[in-house]
Amino acid sequence: MKKITFLLAIILSLIFANEEIIIYKSKVNITPQKIEEIFIKEGYSVQTNRDMNGPYKKQFGKSEFDIYNLMTVYYPKITKELVLKDADSGIFAPFSIVIWKKKENKYIHMGVLSAKAKAKILGFDFDDKLLAELEKKNIETIKKALPNAKRVNLSYKPKPIKEKLKTKYVFEVADDEAMDTKDELEMMIEDGLKPIGFVMANFNDYNYDLKEAGIKDFIFYDTYSLCKLKVIYTVSKIRPEAGVFAPCTMAIYQKRGTNKMVIVFPNIYNWISTLNINDENAIKELKKAQKDMINVIENSLP
Repeated sequence: MKKITFLLAIILSLIFANEEIIIYKSKVNITPQKIEEIFIKEGYSVQTNRDMNGPYKKQFGKSEFDIYNLMTVYYPKITKELVLKDADSGIFAPFSIVIWKKKENKYIHMGVLSAKAKAKILGFDFDDKLLAELEKKNIETIKKALPNAKRVNLSYKPKPIKEKLKTKYVFEVADDEAMDTKDELEMMIEDGLKPIGFVMANFNDYNYDLKEAGIKDFIFYDTYSLCKLKVIYTVSKIRPEAGVFAPCTMAIYQKRGTNKMVIVFPNIYNWISTLNINDENAIKELKKAQKDMINVIENSLP
């Protein structure tokens, strides 16, 4: 059995040059709203399903797409187990699924990060069973949404990169002061991000889900889905699949008994690496977004 699994892995690596992004396409006539309904029916929590064409046309005067939606979702059971294994996993609560159809193109596409990509960001072993289980569920649901869908083989491989793939701040906060500190911190971050072009696509009190499941490990666990319109517009023109990274989820949490608050989010270097971006303008916009994000957080820390 191990030999068969190994051989299948080799075959897939030869077929799919980029194993970090999973994309399917189909000629099926379906709307993003119907896709959302299918994901909800399959047990996902759909946080947002944002049509980006309107903002693209309003801010930049044009769009190359008939459809370009960013849908943020998570699968409660597996996400809960991931967060219990490693609290930083909340950066995928929610994660993004991109839905697009280019003008004068018959195919609608759906893309999501693979288990391997998520493991790379989190630092897990690449064969983590929970991530593999989530990937299997994602693929099954995408196929239900897009009948007769075919897997797309991207023409490029991820490129190596030296920079860290997630940014993390850990700082001392007494447990009995955590909620007040959190409220002030989040208000300052929100106020700082608005003037520099970031949009808060979604806020999720993820600790509510945990408490509903009887888990009281955290004083609080909040996630913010953040998107900078100019970044996704610039990158999606050369890599429509870039939507697998947008919006980016920032997790802010504090475990009971630790007296430590944590802020963590994936870096833009994931985009540059996984999407093999070489376009200077796109890289400039990505690096500026990373720098702006860090400045806002560091100016907000207690």
